[in-house]
Amino acid sequence: MIRLGLYGCGRRTQALLDSLWKDEFYTVSRAFDLREESAAALVKKYGGSVCRNAEELLSAPDVDAFLISLSPLDHAKVLRTVIPAGKPIFIEKPVAFTGQEVLDLALLAEKYSVPVQVGFMRRYLPSSLEALDYIRSHEGGRLFSVDCNWFHHGATEMNYCLWQSPDNFRMKVSQIPFHCCHMLDVMLLVGGNVKRVSAITTKVVDRPYPSPDDLIANLEFSSGSTGRFHYSSMVHYAELSYRFHFENYSIRLELMPYNLQINGKPRFRTSEWGAFPEDPATDFSSQYEKFAQSRQVKYDFHQLSFASENIMYDFVRTVRDGAKVSADLRTAAKVQGLAEAMELSGKLRKVVELDENGLPLK
Repeated sequence: MIRLGLYGCGRRTQALLDSLWKDEFYTVSRAFDLREESAAALVKKYGGSVCRNAEELLSAPDVDAFLISLSPLDHAKVLRTVIPAGKPIFIEKPVAFTGQEVLDLALLAEKYSVPVQVGFMRRYLPSSLEALDYIRSHEGGRLFSVDCNWFHHGATEMNYCLWQSPDNFRMKVSQIPFHCCHMLDVMLLVGGNVKRVSAITTKVVDRPYPSPDDLIANLEFSSGSTGRFHYSSMVHYAELSYRFHFENYSIRLELMPYNLQINGKPRFRTSEWGAFPEDPATDFSSQYEKFAQSRQVKYDFHQLSFASENIMYDFVRTVRDGAKVSADLRTAAKVQGLAEAMELSGKLRKVVELDENGLPLK
């Protein structure tokens, strides 16, 4: 059984622990939080012992792996101190707010041969896993485009923070690297490395909220395919969605609610054109759509719990079996670099190029 050392004992830490608690893959050995009462409440529920300071946690001999979940403003600083302990690490996103800082941490982890898994949740949703598995197992041909929408009514979060949680870190960070990093991660999984970004941002509402009111970014992937990312906090409904368009099929992935639709092109020229395409009465549209295969899956359950379960099982396999980390720090550097490039392009009103590590060239 894996003995976990917990750096941060908030609600997200508890959700991750709960996801596979009865399976006895892991147990809590040590816990540390600046709020000692939080660590005490956690070990009362899960067992283990409270550490009085970070040094005590990092030097504990009965810890096999660390789980870090804090305010994102503290992640990079803490991770830099945990890596030299030489044990596998899970860290919540975002790791840092510049791609260069994440890349530096990746190099540090490689120096100490420490596997670090980053908590990009949306790649672990059942609907996302099914879409990604379909792409891996079906020849798509050329990828043409990757589109992504992240729409939410930002006033709700702003009002909550202003009136009930004025010190919340959400008042200090942009949603693009903080929340949207989940979806940027999936865009990069499908599209590959990004070569350049051109974005337009709008900021007109007077409120202490660092996110843009609206951002539209056009992406050029290294493969030559195109991408588009649209974030808005000014819509009056919520939408999280992807569109992946390949030569041989198109995929719609809706995350509010969770729906997956895959449409493949007709298999043969006869089914695409009709048996007698020269016939003036041929209706090419209906002929094509009749054979354009449609596979639709509607998910009637809340997928976030499944994502936490999948995340933790991946971490278990990393620690227990030595499995390769997929959502690693180099991946996180590219995700952060893309978020950074989009906001920089919108601010400067010019195209921003990205290097081979996915970092913006300034």
